[in-house]
Amino acid sequence: MRSLLLSSLLLLLPLVALAEPRFDDPPSDTRDGGLTLQWNAEGPVELEQASGPDFDDARVIYRGGDTSSVISGLPDGEYRFRLRAEGADDWADEARVEVAHHSLTRAFGFFVLGGVVFLVLIVAILRGRPRD
Repeated sequence: MRSLLLSSLLLLLPLVALAEPRFDDPPSDTRDGGLTLQWNAEGPVELEQASGPDFDDARVIYRGGDTSSVISGLPDGEYRFRLRAEGADDWADEARVEVAHHSLTRAFGFFVLGGVVFLVLIVAILRGRPRD
């Protein structure tokens, strides 16, 4: 009887493992300080964010039944996220994301390019209008 109970529990063990929430292809890096984390879960989850590998500065950034969260405004650095079913003791999955914004030189280059395109467009509009 005892071996039957043990084998029944061993058969159910993979089903319990599948019930744990898992990240769905998290990004590894971002250039704008924003990202969307998606996960598969059968119930409410708890999502934490930290900047170190040991999670000693971790803070809960989401708790609930959704299956994704948008995070924005992150400065340059490495961020770690971990996920667990709400009320569970152990964390089910972790993700690491590197934030490296575009350089200031590149940002100003985009700004100047946009200004040039704007001026060319204004000149084309003014020169192309019908004359009386």
